Amino acid sequence: MPVQYLEPRTDVAAKDDWSTGLILQDLGSGAKALGSVGLGAAAGLVGCLFLPMTPGNVAAVVVLGLIVLLGSLGPVMYRVESKPVRRGLLEQPWRRCPATVAEQDLTDRVRLADGTVLRGWFEDLPEMVLDRQEVFVAGPDADGHAVIRAAGFAKMHNAKVDTGSEFHERERVERPLMRPLDDDEVVKAFNGLVWGTRSWLWAAIPAGVGAVLVLLSFFPLAVSGLVVGGLLLVPALLGIPMALEISRWYRNAVQAVQNSNQWTPVSVTLFPWQPNQHVAGLADMPGGLALVQFVVPELDVIANIADTGVMWVAGTHDDLIAVGVPRVPTLTFAVVQPDRDTPREDPVPWIQRLQQPDFSRLPR
Repeated sequence: MPVQYLEPRTDVAAKDDWSTGLILQDLGSGAKALGSVGLGAAAGLVGCLFLPMTPGNVAAVVVLGLIVLLGSLGPVMYRVESKPVRRGLLEQPWRRCPATVAEQDLTDRVRLADGTVLRGWFEDLPEMVLDRQEVFVAGPDADGHAVIRAAGFAKMHNAKVDTGSEFHERERVERPLMRPLDDDEVVKAFNGLVWGTRSWLWAAIPAGVGAVLVLLSFFPLAVSGLVVGGLLLVPALLGIPMALEISRWYRNAVQAVQNSNQWTPVSVTLFPWQPNQHVAGLADMPGGLALVQFVVPELDVIANIADTGVMWVAGTHDDLIAVGVPRVPTLTFAVVQPDRDTPREDPVPWIQRLQQPDFSRLPR
C-alpha cells in the first residue's frame, strides 16, 4: 500500500486549512500553559525577594527563577512561530511547488521550480521535500519572507528568500518502505521512545528538589521555601504512580518497534476529541474492529491519521501498538481494546495535561 501523507489544503486560505489551524492552536495552548506557570512563579519570586535571605528562601528564589525561565520559553517560541500570521502570509492559500534541496549548510535551503531559493532552519522537513520533490509554500511577501510545510508534518517553518549563495543540489535516492528501524528518520523518533522509558524522572526530580527545599527551610524557618517545596513535592509524589505507568508503556512500545519487521497500515476512524480526554478511534485491526486509545498522542501522527484515515503500526507488544508515519521522525503508541467499540470517560492524568497537544481543530 503506498504511503499517504497529511497535506494542507490548497483551495482555501492557509489560515482556514484545518491542519494549519491545528498547528497554530497547539502552539498557542502550549504557550498559554507555560506562560501561566511562568507568571505564577514570577509573582512568587518577587515576593521572595522581600523576605530575609535564609538558605530556604535563597533556594526558593533559585527554583522559582528557573521555573520563570522555562515558562517564558513557550510565549517566546509562539512569538517566533506565529510570525506568518502577523505578516499576513496565511491569508493566501498554500501552493504546492516542485522543489529541490541543497546540500547541508549552516542553514537549510530549498529551490522552487521558478528558481526562488528559500532558506531557514527546517529541521527534518528537507528529507521529505527531497523524497517527494515538492514543498508547500505561502509567500514570499515583498520583504522576502515566506513559510513552508512538507507532506506528513504538522508543523511549518519560517523562510526567507536567499539571493546570494550557490545552490548545490542534493541527489534524490529512492527510499523503499523498509522495516521501521531501518528508516533513519524513524530511528530518531525511536530514540525518543527510549528516553520515554525514563518518564518517571518527570515526577522524581521535582519530588527530590521539593524535598531538599523543604529540609532547607526548617531551620532557620523559611515559609517561602516550605510553600514552594511543598508545591513541588506533593504533586510530584502523587504523580509518581502515573509516571511509572507511562514509563512501562514506553518500554512496551520500544519492545514493539524492536520486534517489528514491517509497517502495517490499518484503517481507523477517530472519535471527536474532547479536552482532557485521550484521543481514541475505531481501528480495523488484523483481528477485527477494536478501540485504540492514544496514551501519549503526537501531533504529527494524529494529524496524519485524521487526514488519511490510515494508521501505520510500527510494531505490537501485548495490548499495545507502536504507531508512526513512514519516513517521518515521529512515533507514539496506543492501547488496543478489542472488546470495546466506543471510548469511555477516561480523563488524561494531570501530569500529562501540560504536554498534551490541542486537537480541537481535528476534522469531524
